[in-house]
Amino acid sequence: MNVFQLYLKVFLMREIKQEYSLMEIASFIDEVLVKNPQWAKLHNENCYKNYCFNSFYKPEPDGTYRKEQVYQIMIRSVDRNLMQYLEENLPKHENASMKGLVCSVTIVKQRHIKALYSITPVVVKGPGQTYWRDEMDFAQFGQQIKVNLIKKYQGLLGGEINENIELFTLLELTNRTPIAIPYKSVKLLADKVQMQIADNLVAQQLAFMSLGTGAGTMNARGYGFVNAHFM
Repeated sequence: MNVFQLYLKVFLMREIKQEYSLMEIASFIDEVLVKNPQWAKLHNENCYKNYCFNSFYKPEPDGTYRKEQVYQIMIRSVDRNLMQYLEENLPKHENASMKGLVCSVTIVKQRHIKALYSITPVVVKGPGQTYWRDEMDFAQFGQQIKVNLIKKYQGLLGGEINENIELFTLLELTNRTPIAIPYKSVKLLADKVQMQIADNLVAQQLAFMSLGTGAGTMNARGYGFVNAHFM
């Protein structure tokens, strides 16, 4: 499995508040995907999209990204064809919020991962599709993150993985209180996490894959984007 990393530079057509930046980037990517029947189908299906992205870089001190300034977006995926399509078409796209400029794609080298930490909040929902703290304890929260990654991995490569496999030796929340994130006309709650990854082959494979798929849910909305501490 490869993880592809795309760097896209965009020119902002208007100011964008930090709290809405992921929504704006998601819309920009969506508009490119729906231009092609194959990727429009992926966009519209209720399935794992197998890509994730970060917000604009660099962050502004006051939380407002500036009109007529250039920022960089990082997109990752395990799907080579998707990344080739985005590399070709994102720089050609423009909407009321931003204009694509240039992009390049690299391959993330697979190395032993010591830890994962979330850059954007991780969304985990309970059985009733509510914020996990309303229905689950912390152990169940960790299990949900692990099972979600296992399902993504099995969807990509097939086979069966025991859900009792040790994925991390330590899981921590790095936010003191839940993080409110805007989604459509409401706000959801999410968290930032850090995971010390177990030293077994399956855990290492799942952790590496998560760099391209994201952790938790709503990855195609910009949530669950993680970075790694490599050995």
